[in-house]
Amino acid sequence: MFTTEQVKGFILHPETIVTNAAMKYFDESFLYENDPTLMPLVLQQMKQSGDIEGLNLFHAYKFPQTEETISALLDWYQSSSTGNNTKFQVLNILMNSDLQLLEPFMESVKAIPEWKNKVVQKTRLAKMTNQELLGEFQLFIEQSYGKYWDEFDHAYGDELVEMLALRQCLDEDTVLQKLHDNVPDGPSYEQQYLVQLAGLMKLEAAIPLLCSFLGSDDDFLPASAAEALARIGTAEVIKTLTEHYISAEQEFFRLFATDVYGAIKLPESEEALLALLPEEHDITNATKLADDLCKLGSAQGLPLVEAMVEEGYDDGYLNLMESLYACCVISDIAHPSRPQWKKELEAEAARLAKHQARIERSFNIKAPIGTRNRLNGTGKTLYTNPNKVGRNDPCPCGSGKKFKKCCGANA
Repeated sequence: MFTTEQVKGFILHPETIVTNAAMKYFDESFLYENDPTLMPLVLQQMKQSGDIEGLNLFHAYKFPQTEETISALLDWYQSSSTGNNTKFQVLNILMNSDLQLLEPFMESVKAIPEWKNKVVQKTRLAKMTNQELLGEFQLFIEQSYGKYWDEFDHAYGDELVEMLALRQCLDEDTVLQKLHDNVPDGPSYEQQYLVQLAGLMKLEAAIPLLCSFLGSDDDFLPASAAEALARIGTAEVIKTLTEHYISAEQEFFRLFATDVYGAIKLPESEEALLALLPEEHDITNATKLADDLCKLGSAQGLPLVEAMVEEGYDDGYLNLMESLYACCVISDIAHPSRPQWKKELEAEAARLAKHQARIERSFNIKAPIGTRNRLNGTGKTLYTNPNKVGRNDPCPCGSGKKFKKCCGANA
C-alpha cells in the first residue's frame, strides 16, 4: 500500500495523470489536514507543468496555506497569461485560506468581490458566540426548508457547520440524538448538515447510522454520509461498512459505499476490497472497488484490476486503465504493459482534446461547457473540460456537488 510520503512526491510527476492521482489521494482521504508541505508542491507543479489546464486543482482547494503560498497563488490569479479555468480554481483555493493569514493581503481581497464577500462572511461567523452560531444555523436550516439545492447558499451552510465543529458547540450525544430524530429524504437539509457535522467531529458512535444513510433515496445524503465516514476514517468504519455491504438490499447502497473504501488508507480497507471485489457482480460497483484498490496502492489487488481492464468494466463511469497506470507508476512497478497503457492513455487524451476543440469551433465560443463566472459576477462562462474530471470528483464549477450530478450530468 501507498504511504503518504511516497505519494506526496508524485505531485511533481511530469505526467498529469499521475499528478492528479497524487493530489486526489490527499483530497479524498482528508490527509491534507495540518500538512502545509502540500501546497508548495502543487505550486511547483503548476510552474513546471506543460498542461496546467489539465491539473485538477480542485483537489487542492482545502490544502493548508502559508503567507508564501497565498502570495504565489495571487500572482497566478493576477497574471494575464493564466487561463480562466485555472484562475477560477486558484481563486477557490485562495477563498479557503485561513483568515489570519490573509491580513497582509486585504487590498487584494477587497479587489475581488467574491473573495471579499467570503472573508466578510467568515469574519462575521468568527465573531459570533457559540449560542449565536447555533441560532444562525437553525435560521439557515429554516430558510432552506423545501428549497432546491441551487435556491439557497448551501456553501454558507458548510461554513456554519465547520465553525460549529471547530467550536464544539454541540456535544456528541446531542448530535447523535438530532441525527436519530431527523427524517431522511424529507424537505429539510438539516439531516445532511448534521451528517457533515458528525464527520467533522469524527463521531465513531455515529458510524452505524451514517452507514444506513448510504442507501437513502435522497439526492445528497448518501454522498454526505460517505464523506463523513471517510473523515472518521477508522478501522471500525471499514468493519461496519463491510457488514452492511454484504447484506445491503437498497439499490444504491453499494454504489456510495465504494466511495469510502478507497478514501480510508488503512490495511483493513485493502483486506475488505480484496474480499468484496471477486464477489461483486454489478459491473459499476466492481469497477469502483477495483479503482479503490488502485487508490490504496494495493499490490495484491493489481492482478484483479488488470483482469477487469482486459475483460471489461464500466468505462462510462471511470477510466480504470488510468487508475491502474497511476498506481503502477507511484508504486514503481515495472509492469510490462505500462508502456502500452501510457500510449493508449495519451491517444485517448489527444482524441478527447481534438473532440473538445471541434465542439468549441462549432459553437464559436471558448466555453461550451462551464459555469457562470464567479470571478467577476459577469455572465461570461469559464471553460471546464469534463473529460479531465472523474464522475465522482467534486464538480470544478464549485457547486459542491459531485461532477456526475452537476455539470457532468449530461456529459
